[in-house]
Amino acid sequence: MSLFLLMKLTFPSLKLARCGRCFGEKMPLLHRKAFVRQKPPADLRPDEEVFLCKITHEIFRSYDDFFERTILCNSLVWSCALTGRAGLTYLEAVESERRAKQNLQNFPQALVVPLLHLVAVSGHCRLTELCEDVYAFVKERFFPGETVDVTGRRHVCEILQVHSPHSSANGRAKLSADSDTIVISDSDEDASVLQSPTAQVNGRKKTKKPLSPSVFKYTVRTMKDEQSETFTVRANQISRRKSSLSRERLKLLLKQHCEPHNGTITLKSSTVLKYRLSENVFSQFFPDEPPLLPFSPGSKGGGRGLCGQAEEKLKLLQHREEMERARLKKEKEEVQETKRREREDKEKMKEEQRRRFEEEKQRRREEKELRKLEKEREREKLKEEKKKYAERLKLWNKPREDMECEDLKELPSPVPVRTRLPAELFGEALMVLEFLRAFGEAFDLKDEFPDGVTLEVLEEALVGSDPEGPLCELLFFFLTAIFQALDEEQEAVTKDQAEDLSEPLEDDSDPTRSALSAVASLAGAWPQLHQGRSLKDLDLDSCTLSEILRLHILASGADCNHGNAKLRYQKQGGFTLMDDPCVELRLAEPALVKRLSNTAVYDLTPGEKLKILQALVGKLLTLDSSRDLIEDSVDEQKLARQELREIRAEQHRREREEAAHRVRLRKEERLKEHEMRMKEKEEKLKVQTHSDTATQQQHTEDDEDQISSSSNNMMTTKAA
Repeated sequence: MSLFLLMKLTFPSLKLARCGRCFGEKMPLLHRKAFVRQKPPADLRPDEEVFLCKITHEIFRSYDDFFERTILCNSLVWSCALTGRAGLTYLEAVESERRAKQNLQNFPQALVVPLLHLVAVSGHCRLTELCEDVYAFVKERFFPGETVDVTGRRHVCEILQVHSPHSSANGRAKLSADSDTIVISDSDEDASVLQSPTAQVNGRKKTKKPLSPSVFKYTVRTMKDEQSETFTVRANQISRRKSSLSRERLKLLLKQHCEPHNGTITLKSSTVLKYRLSENVFSQFFPDEPPLLPFSPGSKGGGRGLCGQAEEKLKLLQHREEMERARLKKEKEEVQETKRREREDKEKMKEEQRRRFEEEKQRRREEKELRKLEKEREREKLKEEKKKYAERLKLWNKPREDMECEDLKELPSPVPVRTRLPAELFGEALMVLEFLRAFGEAFDLKDEFPDGVTLEVLEEALVGSDPEGPLCELLFFFLTAIFQALDEEQEAVTKDQAEDLSEPLEDDSDPTRSALSAVASLAGAWPQLHQGRSLKDLDLDSCTLSEILRLHILASGADCNHGNAKLRYQKQGGFTLMDDPCVELRLAEPALVKRLSNTAVYDLTPGEKLKILQALVGKLLTLDSSRDLIEDSVDEQKLARQELREIRAEQHRREREEAAHRVRLRKEERLKEHEMRMKEKEEKLKVQTHSDTATQQQHTEDDEDQISSSSNNMMTTKAA
């Protein structure tokens, strides 16, 4: 799994104490509290499988505990123990501590002790105020041992001494007749009158105040040459580098060495002991008094009378507010009581009406419920029938075991594979046949077998003993392909050696590997010694095939030397002597190799022949050409799959577009049909309105005719 590592724990390999953040160092804070690692169980077995949390270097027996710890480490509940930053993950808190420690390591050591003396004389309650006051005092003052830049000579120098107008160097007082003297600097910049820090005013000593930073002078020496002469410069001629002292670095240093005590920021006891602050004073580092840092008083002390008056006034105001609230509450309750009585009267009338209405409603509901129950029974009956049908259909479509099906048929009788090979050799023979089918074209198999190699040809090669048979042709093919590939690799090795002659030699300290390499080198040199030719240059025919095959097996591994180590590492995946299949055959079957020295390969058993063919197949598969062919095939397969995915995605996109187009056409057709129906309704309405108007006009004309006829009749009657 990607979230955790399941490892088999062995005690020699358990090195938790050597991790980067181990016991004894500061750990990130969990919910502002110290985080303690979970120790390994005491009853842990050497062969027990556990879960390792790589973030905290803890081990867990339970996956749930491991998962909870992993989620906790990735949650924003951690804080940095040095900087106080919160809302971090475990790794972010560790990184924050690392940066803070690195920042503190680069802090100028010459400033640490003077800064701690300044903190010791302060009484601040807030670290921010303390940091601001200390920084304001130190930013224009320099201390012995500091590295500064001198602007006049543009050199990086080291401060050796600090000179004050009232002392000789680093706090040692001048010998003068009167301590209350006025000293005037001889420079233009320092031409101000300076008063002694211990001047008397009306018979009382004034509080000592630090002198201006501009009146001090510094004796410095260049850092490049320690034998160079020292010289004195004024304060405005030197400066610190911006990165050496800043408010952030100062605050980080104070967090490291300070702690709150009785409401004020004080130095830790370990810091006082480490730097021996009680054995020296501030004037040993700077010839001036420490600054009068403002003291932040606590909440105790004066002002008790004012506080008592304020409390009495507050109580009086609270009493008035309570009385006003009580009066308003009483008036509100009276109004609510009146409204409640009116509401109760209305509720009684409504309740009576509601009761009569509910009785009538209940009677109607009962009648309706009876009718509903009858319909519900009919629906339940129909639903039950549908449910049974769905269950039968689901059971019919559910995947079942083959033996549980009702329409089982007997399997046909298997036809045994009839072959001349023993049954235990059939799988290995198919492996050799599959290799020839896959890699035959790459190694020019058509030169030896124009019609290809079939199972019958392979059977004849393994079972038969004809020197001119298919076994001879197969061995010709394998040995020729191996020799050609080795020649190509040798050319590549020669080219690489010419390009890179500084390749380090491998240190072969394995005696077994050294012995095998020596035997292989001896066998490879035997043809050159006795016949004047290398093994690959010997005449290969049916008579010399067995001896050349034996020498090739014995000489396998001789090509794994220091010269082609780079090629084997880059092209063959770190191929070594022990990875050679022919070397494995030589170690696993020494009797077979020995038998080849006095027996022809054609007279070996089918199993022995197949082992030799398997070793030659493995040898070809370790060569550079075979590996390149496999990698090219894998790349082509990836490209084909990518093209297939793109074609399918394009086809799905077209199908979606066609479906959307069909839906749009159907909507347009429905809209047209709706418009046609609306037009037909409008036409029918117009025709009906026209017919109604004509009928009304006809009725009106008939009425007028009747009225005129009746009036004529009346006039005729009057005339008569």
